[in-house]
Amino acid sequence: MITRPSLRASLLVCTVLGVAGCSSTEKERDEQAAPAPTEVVSLFAPRADGIGTIQLHRTGDEASLPVLSLPSGQTLSLAFDLVREAGRPLSVYFYHADRSWRRDLVPAEFLESFHRDDLLDYGPSIGSQIPYTHYRYEFPNRSIAFRISGNYVVRVTEQGMEDDVLFERPFYVSEQATPIDLSVGNVMVAGSPVPYLQPTLSFTPPNPAYGNAFDYTVCFQRNGLLDDGRCTDDASLAMVPQLTYYLEPEEAFGPRITEHFLDISEIRVGGRVERADLQSDPFRLVLEPDYIRFPGAIGVPLLNGNPVVEGAVTSLNDPARSADYVQVDFALVPENDVPVRGDVWVLGSFNDWEPRIGNRMEFNEERRRYEGSALLKQGRYEYRYGFENASVRRQVAYDSPLASEGLLTAFMYFSDIRVSTDRLITAATVRSW
Repeated sequence: MITRPSLRASLLVCTVLGVAGCSSTEKERDEQAAPAPTEVVSLFAPRADGIGTIQLHRTGDEASLPVLSLPSGQTLSLAFDLVREAGRPLSVYFYHADRSWRRDLVPAEFLESFHRDDLLDYGPSIGSQIPYTHYRYEFPNRSIAFRISGNYVVRVTEQGMEDDVLFERPFYVSEQATPIDLSVGNVMVAGSPVPYLQPTLSFTPPNPAYGNAFDYTVCFQRNGLLDDGRCTDDASLAMVPQLTYYLEPEEAFGPRITEHFLDISEIRVGGRVERADLQSDPFRLVLEPDYIRFPGAIGVPLLNGNPVVEGAVTSLNDPARSADYVQVDFALVPENDVPVRGDVWVLGSFNDWEPRIGNRMEFNEERRRYEGSALLKQGRYEYRYGFENASVRRQVAYDSPLASEGLLTAFMYFSDIRVSTDRLITAATVRSW
């Protein structure tokens, strides 16, 4: 039976969105390298218990950011499972938000037709050890069409019950109205032994109707994660009409705790899987341990923080409905086998990158390592370890051999008084090294 946590209050803090105007001391710059899991309050309703493997991406590309270009004929695909739950009609609701994710407009201002649609495309799993119901939904469609660009939130609920929430997910509707030049360079910051990433965006406003330089804000986001993003509205006017935006060195992207890559498309030993138990219920995969001084991996796919199922499980005809859920055991070995101060979590694309009691790791005194587990659907995932203690987070980030590798996305917003919100003029992604 699905149980729902209470909705947490929305909170905007510098470490979450890096909103323009936030300032950083040297200590704060150190801590922005890896924001404390306990400091981040969700901007979106948390998923209810029993919801598995949520995906939202451009149709046909599971690893893509959910950015929809209008008008283009593109669609976004939403998929998820009710684990050990029978299927039933559910509903989706849509909300518009400004660049800081504050929900701002009424449905008639941003939707062509309806505020709500029903989820009727669902079916039971096929031959899986753990039964589940798989849901698919594609939009825009005949019921849902968007009037304006900007940030959006999709909410999944029990049928016709807007406040009976199962989960929410953010997505973007972009006009792609003008080309931009996006690049990433390195910059040294006082007190840091490694360079920070400094993105720069240049563009020419498409026409006079798009206002002046003070009406624009650029938000940069790393690896598809909202908690690793920051914004600026300070444009360089040296080459007008071209406008250039960049992050000041103290606001640039510091070293981070890099993600690990996990491929469990096959339920067997191999890759990161050290042991497979096919006699247990559910099946159990034991991963080889990670080491706190050697985070991340080299030369792995970058998935924008998304789970990938259909593109990974190629041995099954319909992976979305026939892939199995397995218990995956994680292990983290601390430096010198000594436990660190504060709590440790395993955070990934399988649990919304959020620290909760269920994904907190326990230190095994006999094995001298942290251990934790998660129920995952066959597929590919990214994950990292979260640390409550600021000095531990900082040291792990600085020790990372991949502090600069990742995907960086820029979102160009225009504050339009005619529609009383921020329009998303364009979005683009580059790989950073």
